[in-house]
Amino acid sequence: MDQHVPSRRQFLTAVGNLASASWVALNWPSIAAAAEPMQHGHHAMAMGDEAPPTAITTLAPSEAADVEAIAGLIVPSGKTPGAREVGALLFIDNALGSFFKDQLASFRKGLGEFQAGFAQQPGVTTPFARAPEAQQTAWLAQVDKTPFFLAVRRLTVLGLLALPKYGGNKNNMGWTLIGVEDNHYWEPPFGYYDRDYPGFQPYPGTKPYTA
Repeated sequence: MDQHVPSRRQFLTAVGNLASASWVALNWPSIAAAAEPMQHGHHAMAMGDEAPPTAITTLAPSEAADVEAIAGLIVPSGKTPGAREVGALLFIDNALGSFFKDQLASFRKGLGEFQAGFAQQPGVTTPFARAPEAQQTAWLAQVDKTPFFLAVRRLTVLGLLALPKYGGNKNNMGWTLIGVEDNHYWEPPFGYYDRDYPGFQPYPGTKPYTA
């Protein structure tokens, strides 16, 4: 395996813990719409499908700033792209204005409570998005089990992995982060795990099958 595999494994483990089975079951139609099979993505765009959103149209500027700051701490920037670079905020804004619009009211309520609670913390003098990272992470540690934070976390991961036409996964950076190659057709070997596999070999003493 190359040097990136351990971090991918850690990331996939984290993704596997994001949503409860009940949440996935309840929201599966919308999740499937947002992350439809990747092999159809370029074909859909070529057939005249809508272009990816490029501006925030659902959240207010102050709401968007705080949501992007949260997402940026969930998947931080560094040697690899984070939530900011892949456009997770555009995905979240687009989702809440379309296929997740029934959750917008509760999302806004949770965000308001998040902002109000943060403003009451000792030493806080700015909105969450402009606060020092130490203050931000300290507050997230207090609210990381709340429905609002879990919703942002789920949407952030979807923004990394959904088709780029929904706003996130800019230039396929999210797929690159976890090692996905967006090809329509594959030929063996498919990866390191079968690189040396010679293909099926008849068992000793058996005759070839003939119809």
